[in-house]
Amino acid sequence: MKYFNVLTRIRAAFSALTLLFLLCLFRIPCKAQELTPQTQKSGNAISVTAKDSTPIGAVYIKWNKAVQPYELTTDTQTLSCGENGFLHEFIPLDTPSSTLTFSLPAENPMGIYEIRIFSDADVPEDVQIWQPPCDRADILLVSAHSDDEILFMGGIIPTYGAEQGAKVQVAYMTEFWSTAPIREHEKLDGLWTDGLRNYPVCGNFKDMYAADLEAAEKIYDLEAMTEYVTGLIDEFKPQITVTHDFNGEYGHGFHQLTAKAVAQALERSNCEVSKAYFHLYPENKIRMDLNVPLDSMGGKTALEIAKEAYLKHVSQQWCWFYVSDSYQYSCADFGLYQTTVGSDTTGSMLDNIVLYEEQERLEQERLEQERLEQERLEKEKAEQERLAQEQAERERLEAERLAQEQLAWEAQKKQADQKRLQHLLLGSCVILLILLTYFLLQRFHTNRNKTSKRRPR
Repeated sequence: MKYFNVLTRIRAAFSALTLLFLLCLFRIPCKAQELTPQTQKSGNAISVTAKDSTPIGAVYIKWNKAVQPYELTTDTQTLSCGENGFLHEFIPLDTPSSTLTFSLPAENPMGIYEIRIFSDADVPEDVQIWQPPCDRADILLVSAHSDDEILFMGGIIPTYGAEQGAKVQVAYMTEFWSTAPIREHEKLDGLWTDGLRNYPVCGNFKDMYAADLEAAEKIYDLEAMTEYVTGLIDEFKPQITVTHDFNGEYGHGFHQLTAKAVAQALERSNCEVSKAYFHLYPENKIRMDLNVPLDSMGGKTALEIAKEAYLKHVSQQWCWFYVSDSYQYSCADFGLYQTTVGSDTTGSMLDNIVLYEEQERLEQERLEQERLEQERLEKEKAEQERLAQEQAERERLEAERLAQEQLAWEAQKKQADQKRLQHLLLGSCVILLILLTYFLLQRFHTNRNKTSKRRPR
């Protein structure tokens, strides 16, 4: 037995050393160590340190009210934070710091609702690292209240956003700071669990219950709601909008009014929306399959993800409604209210839609092809110019050669002409000399004969 215990310890030690060796050899990444925070408030400044004095490499903070810009001072630098207005904000640090000091605005400063600190930026998946709202949204999901986007439209984000890469922008009509601030946190927790990564936007309509559409129209300003949704469409330029049932699902007046505002905004906006879906709309129906495992969500189905997301709305768990694709308020059933790209053919909201990211990729490909074609044309033009220059140079050289040959020929001709002239002159001179000699001889003989005749005999 004693021998067996020793052998077991040796094996355990060997296994531990082997694991350590593999970690060092392959540098298997490990998640950051979560540290225990200690906070101290002084005026509008909050200092944070780790309980065991470990340097802090990243901080994840949830504020207790709407966020204003603030400064974060570390051991080595001061950062400007809060410009995005993220209620849940993750801040990685370039250099670990022993102390973090949050300098908050003097007027109506926010406080810390929850804070987590880490040794570095490789943090757990439940830490929400939000991206700003979309520049352009493939899908604009308009929800009356936080949790409605999960209860009645909860499969859209994981199915089309997380799994298929569509840019989904969630927009709420109501704010909860004036009624139930906890729901501002719950909506972010729910959205993050549902797979959303672009921060939601929110209207300033106060949450007040309306039993039916008539009551809602008395409580709320439909024109203001329509203007708000019109602004959303103009800003995010969605290809698809999705919102509530015209009958308000179970008859909720504000849900009905939200659907009405979206319908009016679609007519009013300067931006053409390709497709508009309303929950439970009875025409051009589609039914989403929310029971397909999604690789992007770890193999869970969209329905499972939506159910988990709704559980993040802790304050609403007393309500009788729930996430399901098999009851009368199913989050899988929608109808195509209007379209400029034709009817659906496969039962997907993305039918006949080219996602903005794909459009950008295609545009980049087009621009790259244009650039390459331009380069080809420029090279071709340069080659043609080079060949033309070479041809011109050959012609110039040929012209020079011909000119030189012409000059040489003319010089030779001139020389030949000069020689002929010289020969002619010389011949003329010889002939003249001969003629002169002949003339003189004739004269001489004539004179001689005359002289002979005069002599006496």
